[in-house]
Amino acid sequence: MNITLTNNIYFNKYGNINNTTKPNSNLYINNKNLIKKDTFEKQSNIENKQNISFTGVTRALSQVKIRSLDDAIKQWEKLRYAPYYEALDDFKYPENKIIRAQNFEFLDKLTPEMKKGFVNHFEQVTGFPNLVTVSERIENEFVNRVYEAAERVAGGVKIIAAGYDPTCSVALRRAFPGSGLNKSFVVLRNASSLSDTEVVNHFKGNLWFNTDQRILSLNKADNFPEVYTMEQVHHCLDKMDERAKELWFADGVKTYMKDMLEYETDPLRGGYFNINLTRVLPGNGVTKEFAKNFAYFIESVRDGKNLINNKSYYNTLYYAIRLSEFGKYTNVSRISAHNRLISTGQEPIKAKLQLREALAGEYSQMNPDEKFELVKDIIKAVSKDNDNPKFTKYFENDPAENEQYAKLNRVLVE
Repeated sequence: MNITLTNNIYFNKYGNINNTTKPNSNLYINNKNLIKKDTFEKQSNIENKQNISFTGVTRALSQVKIRSLDDAIKQWEKLRYAPYYEALDDFKYPENKIIRAQNFEFLDKLTPEMKKGFVNHFEQVTGFPNLVTVSERIENEFVNRVYEAAERVAGGVKIIAAGYDPTCSVALRRAFPGSGLNKSFVVLRNASSLSDTEVVNHFKGNLWFNTDQRILSLNKADNFPEVYTMEQVHHCLDKMDERAKELWFADGVKTYMKDMLEYETDPLRGGYFNINLTRVLPGNGVTKEFAKNFAYFIESVRDGKNLINNKSYYNTLYYAIRLSEFGKYTNVSRISAHNRLISTGQEPIKAKLQLREALAGEYSQMNPDEKFELVKDIIKAVSKDNDNPKFTKYFENDPAENEQYAKLNRVLVE
């Protein structure tokens, strides 16, 4: 299933970059074949199902003279679109960082008075530095755009459920503007004349173009919202359960796996069920890659924070997961354990989020230049371009934690 992006920002002709200091502003996708549109793909065939992927060189913002505060605000508003932030292919295309530096350059051309006005506008639009307000606005943006995307598809398309990871910065009410909704998901009811494939296709396209793309985890391909119809959920769970039947778990082991959903945060121990499942994969049209990705989706639905819960249809989804072997024991994200331990104080939240807790007080003591520099770092942080050591503490993740997840993911697909 190809989701075609139809916004004008994404229409680009292929061209070579001959001078990396002055990148081709018309180039976003770098492909030697004829490029007509930028698309992200998600196969409807379970065997070939792939992650959403964005491949290419960062798109350059059209440069304008910053003569007024209004000019700066208009440039910033354009940065809600992914091509101007793209950072997935930085290793393949080192010119990306140069292009982004030019995209952010307008922030260095503001007068002291413009900087003050820009910060005031940023605060008004985002709710910053009140991180509770920032987080709530991100959630509201997602909920409103999800409903809107469904309405744009066809009559008969309803939202059954939508939500995300309850342990990310938004759910913990410590999000910065532009923070992504980690492990977000949407489940649809399709009672329209369109096929499930068409419904998901159109829904995702509508969601992408009518939502601030920064909160859709634009630089984390695996975290773009997973979208399924209820029929697709049934079909995929059946496929997973067929493979799981090839394994045999004693009652004691099943109890052990169920307990791990609540207590185990170590990736390799917590993923016991899923790691064992790889022994009978690929098979019956199910690849290891799909099993991994579907696990993350099911766990978000099962253990995540629900922002939308349609009571008319939700029980169908709830029991589909509860009565499925795969639905009961899959545990690659360990959302439930982390959420329980964090909410009871037995596990600390990430260090950077702890530091953000005191930010509101610190921010009020900053001078205008410091406030502007922090806002600038927040804007750049979506692409990991935060290069100001003064505020690095609010953005840094624990490398060891990232490697733990990466190790489990490698085991699941090897």
